[in-house]
Amino acid sequence: MLIKIFMLLSISLGAFAFSTTNIQFLYGNFNGNSYLYDTKNGGKKTFTLEHYSESKVGSIYAFADYAIADDKYRYHNDKKDLYGEVAPRLSLSYLTNSSLSFLFIQDLYLVGEYNAGTLGNYRAYLYGFGASVKVYGFDNFGLNIYVKDQNIGKNTIQLTGFYSTQFINSNFSFNGYFDWTELDFTTQNQLLYKIKDLIKQQDIYAGVEIINYHEKPSKANFNSDVNSNTIELMVKYEF
Repeated sequence: MLIKIFMLLSISLGAFAFSTTNIQFLYGNFNGNSYLYDTKNGGKKTFTLEHYSESKVGSIYAFADYAIADDKYRYHNDKKDLYGEVAPRLSLSYLTNSSLSFLFIQDLYLVGEYNAGTLGNYRAYLYGFGASVKVYGFDNFGLNIYVKDQNIGKNTIQLTGFYSTQFINSNFSFNGYFDWTELDFTTQNQLLYKIKDLIKQQDIYAGVEIINYHEKPSKANFNSDVNSNTIELMVKYEF
């Protein structure tokens, strides 16, 4: 039933109130001890295609990362990785034809997500509930709580937060997200500068992305702490 709802959501979002797509290039050194992120003998280039659309029905967020290590990944022989996510949200205010706004909650959602990557042929299906939240200092702030079914690692509950803000009277912006489960914690945050005043092009940004990843000790990682902390240089073109 949930899959059918999200198929209807995808169709209904044909009349977008807002839609944006961008491509990104990132480069950084990944010197931690994680299977997912870290590399041998140098850094890693990442090309990202990202899209977001929303209407009164809900929203769809999707991205695809194509990463190329200078040498290889730290714990396997692959040099390249392709990973992507698709995450729709369906407004419960729209479904019930009534406002569900109260206190600091702006709206409630049915949410889903599909994750896929080439490393280990990874797949994950997530479903749950979400909320748009008023948080001082942020233009947008959302929280989703999911049941996460995955083919690598045990099934779990995941809390996801995502946020963005444009600094007042500034070309600087900040955006990011976090994923928190009983198994691991990941956060990626971008600090960007719109360089329109330098080259008369409003759709190009430059800045950094900060990645922090921590995995709890387990038998799978030989009961040791797993960490990856990296600052990547990045350029983004939005269209």
